[in-house]
Amino acid sequence: MTHVVLGHCCKDASCVRVCPQNCIHPAPGEAGFESAETLFIDPRSCIDCTACVEACPASAIKPEWTLTVTERPYAARNAEFFEQAPAKSRPRSRRIRFEQPLGKPSEMRKIAVVGSGPAAMYTIRELLRRSTSVRITIFEQHGEIGGLLRRGVSRDHVGVRDMMRLFDVPFNDDRVTILHDTEVGVDVSVEDLRTRFDAIVLACGASQPRRLGPTTADRGEGVYEAIDILVAENCEASGFRPRGPLGPRSLVIGAGNVAFDVIRWMARARDRGAAAQAVTEVVVLSRSAPDRASFTPSAFYELLDLENAEVLIDQAGRRPGAGADAPLLRDISALPAADISAADGRTTTDVGRLRVVLSFGQEVTDLGKTVAGGVAVTTTTGRTFLADSAICATGFTTKPLDGIPVDERGVVPNRRGRVISLETSEPLEGLYVVGWAKRGAVGGVGDNRSCAAGTVTQLAADLHSRV
Repeated sequence: MTHVVLGHCCKDASCVRVCPQNCIHPAPGEAGFESAETLFIDPRSCIDCTACVEACPASAIKPEWTLTVTERPYAARNAEFFEQAPAKSRPRSRRIRFEQPLGKPSEMRKIAVVGSGPAAMYTIRELLRRSTSVRITIFEQHGEIGGLLRRGVSRDHVGVRDMMRLFDVPFNDDRVTILHDTEVGVDVSVEDLRTRFDAIVLACGASQPRRLGPTTADRGEGVYEAIDILVAENCEASGFRPRGPLGPRSLVIGAGNVAFDVIRWMARARDRGAAAQAVTEVVVLSRSAPDRASFTPSAFYELLDLENAEVLIDQAGRRPGAGADAPLLRDISALPAADISAADGRTTTDVGRLRVVLSFGQEVTDLGKTVAGGVAVTTTTGRTFLADSAICATGFTTKPLDGIPVDERGVVPNRRGRVISLETSEPLEGLYVVGWAKRGAVGGVGDNRSCAAGTVTQLAADLHSRV
């Protein structure tokens, strides 16, 4: 038998480092690692040693014989990966890589880290590993550490949420100080930090929802942000409450994993008779075509596994091309077609199963209100979708900070982690960035490991160049 990587793989790659058979791919540095949704275990090489199970921080690896019915497809996906693109074997002896320390042991470097999410955690681990005398101060605007891993990850993703245990060792190190309820830009300025620390690492993430056009400035009742719903689910003190009924019909604008998390929240709320029980139909508006969908295969299959819900595809939206051979596209093509062209936009009042309709190729151009107080969403296809509420899940950008440039993509401009000026493209001394603020709101928790290592490498080189 073999072991199998499940859909909530974090790509931390700790499993790769401990595998004695070199059978987990793509590995960091290999082609396809950056774009892969998960890693895969070659069933032809796996010897069931369980080393990867013990190393995985997300509990995303299981022996094949223990897989549940809903997990069985992942065994096929692992096998298919190596059948379609066999991984090239890597040499057993790896070249020893010299990692530059932060300075001499006698030098007490002071580093400020803004934020306390996964990117911060991996950065702090890397800094502590490179210096025995470094002093790190974390500036966290909330009362708890963890960033969106604690506040924004759906309760459905237990394995991912369990990665909070990775914070225990670095955040409790004697060289680390945490300042809770301290917002940089409000309670302390970036310029003040630059005078007090040898370097500042921005690990503040990209938690500001991406806005939809000029008409969304004053959204009013019935329009919500997906992240507010997920944070409210995890943090009772968030203060978020829907201002009115969400249904019977709700539009979800955007079709990434966060959008699907919101749909599962609606399904759970219906089951327990909570506020979202009035929703009987959810229409998901995806800007992309099915072959460029933002959601991952695992998120799609989790949606299909929802109890008391049916998933359909809008017959008037874009469909997968003829002859699509990717398993995901085949399964999208197999969804029952739905007609959602009714004039009032309400196609069902059935209070039994939640009806979820995926509509692809619907880039939103306008979000407004109807005379009756509902929501009207217009797309580039010329269609107007009517509903009782709209939930925006269109991605995230980095919140601007005084003294920190942010480009048109909502990302802090940088060169391998060094923050650079928008005007001159020259590095801004002492300023560094990591995580979503560095590369955009893409990638999972484990992607921050290599991202942080790259930024700290640049930071260490700069500290040495100043001597």
